[in-house]
Amino acid sequence: MQTSSHLSSSRLPLAGLLLIQALIGYEWFMSGLSDAHWYASFLRGSVIPNATAFGYLIEIGELLVGIGLIAAAALWLFRWERLPDSGRVAVLAVTALAALGGIAMAINFHLASGAPHPWLIPKSGFDESVDLDSLLPMLQLVLIGVSAGLLRALRRKPRASTVLAPVQPLERSLT
Repeated sequence: MQTSSHLSSSRLPLAGLLLIQALIGYEWFMSGLSDAHWYASFLRGSVIPNATAFGYLIEIGELLVGIGLIAAAALWLFRWERLPDSGRVAVLAVTALAALGGIAMAINFHLASGAPHPWLIPKSGFDESVDLDSLLPMLQLVLIGVSAGLLRALRRKPRASTVLAPVQPLERSLT
C-alpha cells in the first residue's frame, strides 16, 4: 500500500514549480501595486497624448499577470484533483496566457530601459549579472511549455489517468 508520504514526495517537483510560478506572480502583482513610474514617465515623454492610458494599462496588466499566475498555481496545487477537465484546461490556459503577457511586458520594460544586452548589467562588477526583466521571460517560457505539454496530455488521456491525478493506493486482497 502506498503511504501518504509517498504521495506527497511524488508531488514535490510540482510543488516546487508552482512555488516558482507563485513567486513570479507575486513579483508582477507587487510591481503593479507599487509601480515606480519610471516607465510611466518614459511613456509620457514618448507618447504624450496617451501616457495616462498606457500607465493604467501597464499597471492593470501587471496586476492581471500576477493574479493569474498566483491563482492558477493555488488551484493547481490545492484543487487539481477535484477540478473537472474544463477547469484543468482553464487553469493551464490562464497560466500560459498570464506567462505570455508577462513575457511581453518584461521584454518591453527591458527595451524601454535601454539595456544594451539582454543578459548583462555592466554597471557594477559587484551587482547581479542578469536583470529581472531578462530572467522572467525565460522562467515564464518554462511555465508556458509545462502548461502546453499538460494540455496536450490532458486531451489525449482518459479522465482516470489524467496527468497529475492523485496516486491511488493499491488495495490488498485478503484472499
